Amino acid sequence: MIRRGFLAGLAGLTALAAGRRAAAADASAQPRRPYRIYMALFRGWEEAAQGFKDYFSNQGIPVELIVRDCAQDKSKLPEFVAEAKALGVDLVFTWGTTVTQEMLGTIGAVDPARHITDIPAVFAIVSQPVGAKMVPNLQSSGRNITGTSYLVPMETQVNLLRSYLPVPILGMVYNPLERNSLVAIDELRELGAAQGFSVIAAPVDVVEGKPVAAGIPGKVAQLKQAGAGFLYIPPDTFLNVNRDILTQAALDQRLPSFAAAENPVVTSKAMFGGVYRYYTVGQLTAYKAEQILVHKVPPRDIAIDAPKRLSIILNMPVVRALGVYPPMNLLGLAEVIDGPEIRP
Repeated sequence: MIRRGFLAGLAGLTALAAGRRAAAADASAQPRRPYRIYMALFRGWEEAAQGFKDYFSNQGIPVELIVRDCAQDKSKLPEFVAEAKALGVDLVFTWGTTVTQEMLGTIGAVDPARHITDIPAVFAIVSQPVGAKMVPNLQSSGRNITGTSYLVPMETQVNLLRSYLPVPILGMVYNPLERNSLVAIDELRELGAAQGFSVIAAPVDVVEGKPVAAGIPGKVAQLKQAGAGFLYIPPDTFLNVNRDILTQAALDQRLPSFAAAENPVVTSKAMFGGVYRYYTVGQLTAYKAEQILVHKVPPRDIAIDAPKRLSIILNMPVVRALGVYPPMNLLGLAEVIDGPEIRP
């Protein structure tokens, strides 16, 4: 009797364990709820956003992307903040310095009523995270955000530029309303003082509080007349949008140009660039998002950094048009963009 009871109990336990295993198998077979990510963009869908999206697909991580583009109108950003909070998303992605500053707030000026604070956030395509006052240092934000930098260190950029052509004077057209450009001027001049070159900077015209593209060719001509031997193109949304005007003006003046971001070289007529590719930056940003969403790492514990691989890009039609050829050691390291012949 006791034996029969023991066997019956054992059978019951076995059945219970089997039931639990089946339930666990059913649960594991159920698709996970996608992580909901609010993507706030500044100038539409581009390579960094695509890299961010593709990372999750490649890793098999289910996500629902809620994409909003302010189309360079920052007055829309408070609406984005309110919507992200109302939706209760799992993560916010901000593209660019302006969107990041307006939605996440800057050091010493974070307001929970106006900024994203309770939702973890990652930023991308912010060229100067410290200079823009997003973070106190690159080791930790000290708050509920992390992100990536996409700008190659200025010293590396200058070394690349001067290894191509060690000119004594660099010229730069810049948007005086763009913080990134102002930081770039300061860094260039500091390096120039140490390395023995000078920097001439020409601000674009500002009318009714907005930069104007029409005067860009005249600014480039002024730089050439003042003795600039190379045009440095800083990371700047306004200059990027008007890159065809800027790079054509440099070509018209037979002025070699170096870009700190890929678009002026890859999709326009800048001669040369040392960059971190936007797509790679997007993928690295998604990796940081994975650490937050999947592995539950607090954003403040994730360092802000850039991709490891530097891309040196040469626009060969422009090189040939100007007749300014790179040294062989640089050519051997470069990605070459080629195409139809162009004339300065």
